[in-house]
Amino acid sequence: EEGQNSEQAEFRAAHQPATIASQPEDETASGNGLGYGSLPHPDEIRLSSNHPLDAGLDPPSTDQNPDLGLAVASAVTGDEDPDFVVMAIEFDPDAKPPLHKNRRFRAYTCLAFSITAVILVLVVVYVTASTKGTQIVEQESYYQADPTSQPSLSPITERQRSGIIEQLQGGVLLRNETFREMSEFDPRMKALDWILHANSQQLDSDDVNLYQRYTLALIAYNFDSDSWYYCPSSPMHSNDKCDVPYGDGLSKTYGVWLSGLSECEWYGVTCSADGVVRAVDLIQNDLIGTIPHELAALNSLQLLAFPYNCIYGTIPSEIGSLRHLLSLELHGNVLSGIIPDSMYDMDKLQLLNLANQYGQNRNCTSSSNQVIDMKYKFGGLAGQIEAHGLEGKLGASLADFRSMKGLYLQNNALTGVIHEDVGNLRYLRWLFLNDNFLEGTIPEKLTKLKNLRKLLLDENFLRSTLPEDMSRWRDLEILTVNGNSMYGSIPLGLYNLTKLEMIRLDDTRQASSPWNIDPDEGFTGTISTRIGQLQRLKILLLSNNPLSGTIPMELGSCEELSNLRLHNTNLSGTMPMSICLLRDKNLNSENNEGVLYADCRPNNGTGEPRVQCDCCSDCCDFTSRVCIADD
Repeated sequence: EEGQNSEQAEFRAAHQPATIASQPEDETASGNGLGYGSLPHPDEIRLSSNHPLDAGLDPPSTDQNPDLGLAVASAVTGDEDPDFVVMAIEFDPDAKPPLHKNRRFRAYTCLAFSITAVILVLVVVYVTASTKGTQIVEQESYYQADPTSQPSLSPITERQRSGIIEQLQGGVLLRNETFREMSEFDPRMKALDWILHANSQQLDSDDVNLYQRYTLALIAYNFDSDSWYYCPSSPMHSNDKCDVPYGDGLSKTYGVWLSGLSECEWYGVTCSADGVVRAVDLIQNDLIGTIPHELAALNSLQLLAFPYNCIYGTIPSEIGSLRHLLSLELHGNVLSGIIPDSMYDMDKLQLLNLANQYGQNRNCTSSSNQVIDMKYKFGGLAGQIEAHGLEGKLGASLADFRSMKGLYLQNNALTGVIHEDVGNLRYLRWLFLNDNFLEGTIPEKLTKLKNLRKLLLDENFLRSTLPEDMSRWRDLEILTVNGNSMYGSIPLGLYNLTKLEMIRLDDTRQASSPWNIDPDEGFTGTISTRIGQLQRLKILLLSNNPLSGTIPMELGSCEELSNLRLHNTNLSGTMPMSICLLRDKNLNSENNEGVLYADCRPNNGTGEPRVQCDCCSDCCDFTSRVCIADD
């Protein structure tokens, strides 16, 4: 704009009407006698006494005939040549002054010049303003990319000549791409055509919402909005609005995508008071396709959520440039590839959910009747290659999420270790790393996470003990380490976590591939009588561990228990009556599910059972590991 204003200033200066300088009063008027300023002082006026014409002249008479005309005397200064006499000029009282000396003529002429100048300036301002967007784009896109051998798009309409194409090309495409390289079926070209011709708002190249409206239009075309479950951009919504139901027969009205309404009214879009898009939330809406990297043009986004759709492909690295993003939710799709390194620079991110990128047993059907099968990589479009989710190694980079509160990466194919620096994420509350291929130990420094509420590390390749100082997790509600090669005793600090609702220490003694059988695997020792302090406990699974001793009667104080599994262990004795009494409370079989398991079947089919239990829902044989419902 500064460059443009300077150009306008120069243009205006070059076209201003010339200012006519008035002749100074002390100049001599050429051609019409002497000017007033050239006259000497009256005292200096004299007649030359030695001039031949002096002799015999009488003073002029006061009663001279007025019709005879008047003579104008010339003044002669003392330094002039005495032999030179200026000729007198006859004065005609009826004569009119020349036109250019007429005061009225001069006034009208100046007024005409002024009006002409004003009109010229207005024309210049209008022309400059109408081409301002194009000038700006030319300056910005001049250095965008090297020239190509392909010709540029031929302007067809005024809209195409308005600078919109260049503006979007330089500010949204982001990878030095050009529209001329794209086919007409490319979602980006479809979005461009909509902006140029179908968009009823008819934005200009310098409109502040051009980028965001185009980017949202691209989302619609890229994710096949005609097939969306809620508010599809199909002709069925002739009034540009749709109703979305929610609870108890209620509904809310939203704008349809690609409608003439403001993009801030479209379903799932939230804007701030200044009209800037801050959130795009399209949960479970049958979105089909890959994530466009042009999303990064929505650089004020704070929430981006596409969970439980049919999105395949990789996560574009450009998402890492969304530095204002607080929440990124892409779980429940069939994404593959790695987590881009650029994402670890998103230091404001508080919630990252990339979970469940495999095992989705559902399909989506596009508007062209193409089926996307979520069991397969790329939705089955590249063949029936089984999906495994996101890959790559985790490590110290996780600690770069300084503001992170919820990290959900479960059900993927991630490898690496849980780095001890993760313990520096002081705001972290939810850490879900289960169902991956992580190795190593559970770092003792994780106990620095004083705000931790849920820690899920199950179904990995960890070989570790529980941290000794785990009593620092005062707010912990869920702890799962099952399905790993755990060993050692249960730390006493566990029994101080009185907010615990679920403990899963089961299946840590593995007996099948890919884990190797190790006699040292599994938790050893006894169950402390202090377990009765965990009165919020609902689920306690300790099966498939070499725990020994008896079942403490204090466990009966955990009246919220709804699932208790103590089978395939070395526990012995009799099931305490305090626990059997819980069968009349929450520890029941109303859902026809086993709720209380113990090794109460004859060992190896003939021997004495390890535990005597008259109230167990399922009794197991320790040797054969066969459990049979006994209710």
